Amino acid sequence: LVYPAGFLYLYSALKYVAGGDGSDIVMAQILFGVLYVANIGVVLSLYMIVGRRMVDSVDEILTDAPVRMTSNERSHRLVVSHVVWTWRVAMCICCLSKRIHSIFVLRLFNDAPAMFLCYLSMVFFVSNKWRIGCLFYSLGVSIKMNVLLFAPGLLLLLLQSSDNLVETIICLGICAVVQLILGAPFLLTFPVSYLRKAFELDRVFFYEWTVNWKFLPEDIFVSKPLSIGLLLCHIGFLVLFAIKWLRSAKDQTGSYLFLCNNPTNTSTRNKNQLTPEYIIQTMFLSNFIGIVFARTLHYQFYSWYFYSVPFMLMFTLMKRHTKLMVVIMIEFAFNTFPAMAKSSAVLQMAHVTLLSGVLLAGVPQILYVKSMKQD
Repeated sequence: LVYPAGFLYLYSALKYVAGGDGSDIVMAQILFGVLYVANIGVVLSLYMIVGRRMVDSVDEILTDAPVRMTSNERSHRLVVSHVVWTWRVAMCICCLSKRIHSIFVLRLFNDAPAMFLCYLSMVFFVSNKWRIGCLFYSLGVSIKMNVLLFAPGLLLLLLQSSDNLVETIICLGICAVVQLILGAPFLLTFPVSYLRKAFELDRVFFYEWTVNWKFLPEDIFVSKPLSIGLLLCHIGFLVLFAIKWLRSAKDQTGSYLFLCNNPTNTSTRNKNQLTPEYIIQTMFLSNFIGIVFARTLHYQFYSWYFYSVPFMLMFTLMKRHTKLMVVIMIEFAFNTFPAMAKSSAVLQMAHVTLLSGVLLAGVPQILYVKSMKQD
């Protein structure tokens, strides 16, 4: 078993539905087609939540302007319209990738259901339902361990989303319990073998399938120094962005962690919550740092971060044509088969451009005050 236990349960069920022996490929593809549509729906809902907040924020700023004249009102409408259509274009891009269509509907990779559960968990996170979100997040990890790339960002969010450490421990406990329950048959029989293979961190990949490092000679690609160097860069950039995020939290809220208060019961109360844009950007960035410094990327790995690219670009200071070029470069690389030195170089340039853009941009607004009324 080279994947976590959830993979075995899911694909055993899929085999049963697909003719009992997995021979009915068409039925399996239909189910993955439904999964693809559901995944698009979940991703677009995240975009809509943040897009509406951006529109409301711009509208509020312009409405509060001290001078209001007819020309200003027209400018107001144009600015709001620009923001609306910018987010609509970003959402349209999420529906246009040829490679993503293939990964979901034709190839039936486990990357697809794993990422669906991860995105679904983020819907609960932005709704301030962290325990339920952690449940679905851990289910995603149980299908494929790449979802762990989101873990550093999630840990920071858990530490900031409440006013004490207890809630964070409870959420982490939920994640752990899910893994223990699903993996129990294997943990109780061959625990070392299961953990080593299902969560294999030192796996050596085949050079012929790499999409991101084809411009390197094969002997360098499989070398230990490259692996260690990428790991150190991964950790280093996680620390770098964590410092940037924590400093921003201090500047915006006066604290680094435990930012959200839990008020006592009253008929009307206000509660600080992490903004949806901050939650999603933190999760996406945590994952993307792992992508940039990945030991290798295969074609199906595109599903790990494709939907996050337009979102992260929205929070950079790049010009529109530069943002579009980043999307085109990444799509070009993943649609070049077999991968070549040129396509890998193009992909890495796009990755570095996006990561630099996020580094140079500001951190999204962290908190907003939500009015809550008791039933």
